[in-house]
Parts: sequence; structure tokens; C-alpha cells
Amino acid sequence: MTRFTAGDAPAAIRRWYDSAINAVDPVQAVAASLRRSGNTVFIADQQVNVAGRLFVVAIGKAGATMAAGAQIALDDLISGGVIITKDGHIGSAELPTFEIFEASHPIPDERGRAATEYLLDRLENLGPDDVVMVLLSGGGSALLEAPVDGVPMADMATTTGLLLRAGAPIQHLNAVRVPLSKVKGGGLRRAAYDSRFVTLVLSDVLGNDTRVIASGPTVTTDFTGEGALELLTHYGVLDSTPVSVREALSQSANTQSAAVFENDIVQFVGDNAIAVNAFASAARHDEVRMEVLFENAEGEASELAVEWVTSIVAADPAVDLFLGGGEATVKVRGNGTGGRNTEFVLAAALELERIGRIDWMIASLATDGQDALTGVAGAIATVETLNTARRAGVDPVAALEQNDSLAVFRAANACVEPGPTGTNVNDIYVALRLAT
Repeated sequence: MTRFTAGDAPAAIRRWYDSAINAVDPVQAVAASLRRSGNTVFIADQQVNVAGRLFVVAIGKAGATMAAGAQIALDDLISGGVIITKDGHIGSAELPTFEIFEASHPIPDERGRAATEYLLDRLENLGPDDVVMVLLSGGGSALLEAPVDGVPMADMATTTGLLLRAGAPIQHLNAVRVPLSKVKGGGLRRAAYDSRFVTLVLSDVLGNDTRVIASGPTVTTDFTGEGALELLTHYGVLDSTPVSVREALSQSANTQSAAVFENDIVQFVGDNAIAVNAFASAARHDEVRMEVLFENAEGEASELAVEWVTSIVAADPAVDLFLGGGEATVKVRGNGTGGRNTEFVLAAALELERIGRIDWMIASLATDGQDALTGVAGAIATVETLNTARRAGVDPVAALEQNDSLAVFRAANACVEPGPTGTNVNDIYVALRLAT
């Protein structure tokens, strides 16, 4: 069995991470899920006949790459399409059939609203012979947005920011946004009421809840204004929430649509489990003894990190690599720069230092290559990484208190920076036992 030293372990982790990213590559994931025969499209064991137009909508950070996969599989059957993606995520694919819009994430902006309103206009012109294929990926909730009447886009952005800073997980964030939106909670689906919809999902939501992924634009949801107000109260931000938002939620009826679209198709093409399993397979290829310890992990990043360390030191001593999948949150306390993954690694390294375990290397890596607004995927660290940062003048303990984890790993040259990967299926947690 293989055991890595502190010097060669980071390269191994990055190599296994690359394998995980390749396994959830949106181009291949979408292309492999579709097959065409004339005007008939096969999706897994289901099929759709396109008697009229096939209009493709791609929403999210992987929007452009998912659209490229659909174009490979369906070619000239696609009559037109719209992509709304995050700034810098268009990539190099040639997509002449599509109109492409960029917008802000994770805080929505006016560009996203304008693109969404344009998309709604396009959908309203479709009829019963037309098919709409919607390609959803992470980031869709912020990128696809058209607030209900009376709620300015700036107030939606403020509300989103309040919940993010309060540490709300994506399911709670989206439960608030649905009653405030024309397109969430099935709103996009209802814009082309008579057409048939096929939704392909690259899931960034743990548990693959279709109501939560991109706030469920093509599925029925049961999120209400009353429930949203309860969540704003729970996170202590109700009084700071803009008046227009509170009024809209108070007046909102149940957003669940009475319509049932029995012929619609929803198919998952990638998720966190696929990425974690690919990471594991790559490690096994290198003859590393491994075990998946966490699945669908959630919680405050620093607290989850301590739980992670406690679990690995108590686990089977014959195992050299522990993996986990999930997505933590960060309740912002300070004015530093960091994200859930760098904060996780910093808290884990400090816990290893506290208990005197220098034989572990920890990593937490975002599959989209971007940990919040840091510009990095995450970090790889040992206890010695903390000492390197201290020698560079950065106090790791103070950095954690100020949510300034990025400063530690910049100082120690321990960041993982692949750039935007074109995919997004949550995060991967790593603990690798080192040779001593």
C-alpha cells in the first residue's frame, strides 16, 4: 500500500481532485445522457418527440458547458437557446445556436434580471408542439431571477446577502427566494405552459432535492411566504430585511402551482456522490487504503472541521485516506477574506495542532474551483502549514476569528487554484495519513 510524505501528498490530492472534476464534466455528462434519432430524443429510458421546436435553456455556473453537451448530442435539432451563467464561465465552446448572458453570483444583479425577463419573453412564444430542455446547475438561483412586482432587484440582493452572512444553507436560502420570484418554484415552467419540458440537472444540492436546485424553476414547490418569514426570523435578519421583501412575503399565498405536468421529465446527470466516488477510485488506483466517512455533510465550517478531525483520528488505523462530501456554511463574524473550504481547512489544522497530531494532511475543495469569493477552490494543509503562516507574520488563530482563512493559506502557499472548472457538485473533504 502507498503512503505519501508531506512533500508529495499535495500533488496526489490535486491529481485525485482532477479525476473527480472530470467525472462530473458537464459536457460529457449531458452528452452521455442524451441520444437522438431523427426528431426523437431519448433520455435514459424515456423519449420525447419534437414535433415543433426544441428550445434549450441553460442556467447556472455550468450553463455553457452543459449547453455544449446538448449541442454535441442533438446538433441541428436545437432550434435556439438561452444561456445565463456566471461571469467568466462561458469557456471556449462554440455555441452559435445560443444567446449567452453573464450575471452575478452569489448575489443577484440587474443583468440577471434583464436576462431572465428576456428568457420569459422567449418562452411565452412557444406552443404545444415545442419542447423546452432546461439544463440546471449550481448558481441558478442567483443567476435566474425576476422578482415579483414591488420588490426591487437591489432588495433581493440585500436579502440574499443577509442570509449568506448569517450562514443559511442553500435549502433555506432558496425557501426564502421562491415566494419572491416570478421564475422560481415552477415559474419558469409555467411561462411555456403548453410545451413539454425536459430538465437535466447537475446537482449542487445535497440530497438532490429538485425543489431546491436553482430554486426549482421547472418543478412544483411548496415554499410559502409564511415559511420564508419564519426563516428570516430564525436567522435573526428579519428586522434588517428590506421592507419590500417583508411586505411581499406577508402578502404571498402558497407558491405551489396547482398544475401537474405529468409528461415532464427530470433527469440527474451528475452530483456530489459521483465526484467523491471518482476521487476514491483515483486514490485506489494509487493503492491507497481509503474510506468514505462523510456523506451530504452540512453545518458551520469550523464546527464541521472539528467533527472531521475527531472522526478521522478515531477511525480505522489501517485506513490512510478518508473522504467526505458535502457543503458547509460560514457565519461571518469578522472582516477577513475566506470561504467555507479554506475556513474548514484552517479550523481542522488548528484542531490537529491542539491534539498534537502532525501525521495528517487535510484538504477541502470546491468542485466548481471557487470557494465563495476567494478565487480558489480551497486549501491543503498540515500543522506545519500553520507554522509557515506564522513565520510569514499571519496568526492562524486570529485569522479564524476574523474569517480571514485565505490569508493563512496565501502566506503558506497552500491554496488550490484550478480556476473555474465548469462544473459544480458541492465540495470534497480529504484527510490523508502521512508517512512518518
